[in-house]
Amino acid sequence: MQSLNTKLLVAVALLAALSAFTYWNSVARADRFERGQKLLPNLDPDEVAEIALRKAEGSLTLQRSGDNFLVKEQASYRAANSAVNRLLRDLLDIELERDVGSGESLERDLGLEPLGEDGVEVRLANASGQEMVLVRFGRPADEGGGVFVQRRDGGARPVYLTSSAVSIDAEARTYLDRDLVDVPTSEVVGIAGPDFELARPGDGGQLQLVRPAGNGNASEIGKLSSFLNRLQFDKVYLADDPAVAGLEFGDSFRFDLADQSGYYVSVATDVDRVLVRVTGHFGVERIEIGRDSSDEELEEKADVLKRSDEINQFNAYHGSWVYELESFDGEKLRLRAADLREP
Repeated sequence: MQSLNTKLLVAVALLAALSAFTYWNSVARADRFERGQKLLPNLDPDEVAEIALRKAEGSLTLQRSGDNFLVKEQASYRAANSAVNRLLRDLLDIELERDVGSGESLERDLGLEPLGEDGVEVRLANASGQEMVLVRFGRPADEGGGVFVQRRDGGARPVYLTSSAVSIDAEARTYLDRDLVDVPTSEVVGIAGPDFELARPGDGGQLQLVRPAGNGNASEIGKLSSFLNRLQFDKVYLADDPAVAGLEFGDSFRFDLADQSGYYVSVATDVDRVLVRVTGHFGVERIEIGRDSSDEELEEKADVLKRSDEINQFNAYHGSWVYELESFDGEKLRLRAADLREP
């Protein structure tokens, strides 16, 4: 019995030693640098609720709200999901070339502390505000195309060189959802401006000048008819922002679409700037569904309800904002009857 107990004790000791060896070996292997390893191997992008980007000359904060992110420094205007996803994907794709070392002198030389002119700091936090990642990118390497990078969210702060170039934009404009509307030119059936009216003939031809009477300038009419096609803004302001609060939105344009919806565009000009407020409208006030409606009729009415909901959502969001247009689009709203008539 004593011999059996002795053997059991020896077996337990061996198992404990083996377990300890396995643990420390896994820790050592995890800490050991391997060329090509990911900078952020355990990051779950779905858990990211805040992205803070900081450069020497400024900062930018993206905060999750439901399914979207908002740009805090732009009065919490919504961000383009594609831009935020691209940033997170780029961070996940970063691979490391080599371990450079550590120390204050090295950090200073590589533009990591203080953050250099070429550097950027990225902080990711979860919904509870808990920091997930804090990483700094310093200056680019003299050879090879990589940049120096440092994780600063742990005890040790080794500096690495990335395998390739890293470009992280901290400009608000990059992340703003700048798309306003996107309507094909063929869907625009009428435009009413400050002193003119355009309408599409019944045969589906090009928009024609109907007020004032006369031959239209096809080139200028074409510019205006494409206004809603991939319309983007350059800058955005809350309606009560001092930068736009004193502007008078006197001129207005009405764009009518084939589905009986459309947009009112109120315009204010300030020297070389063209600013607009955009409101959707829908010509269908009531929708009646009969018990004997055909599938085709039901489908058409479902499309009408969907479009009505789209217009309501558009107005609920965009009604609070003033948009400064790119000069290319802004110039279209300076057109008047004299410009739209043949000389």
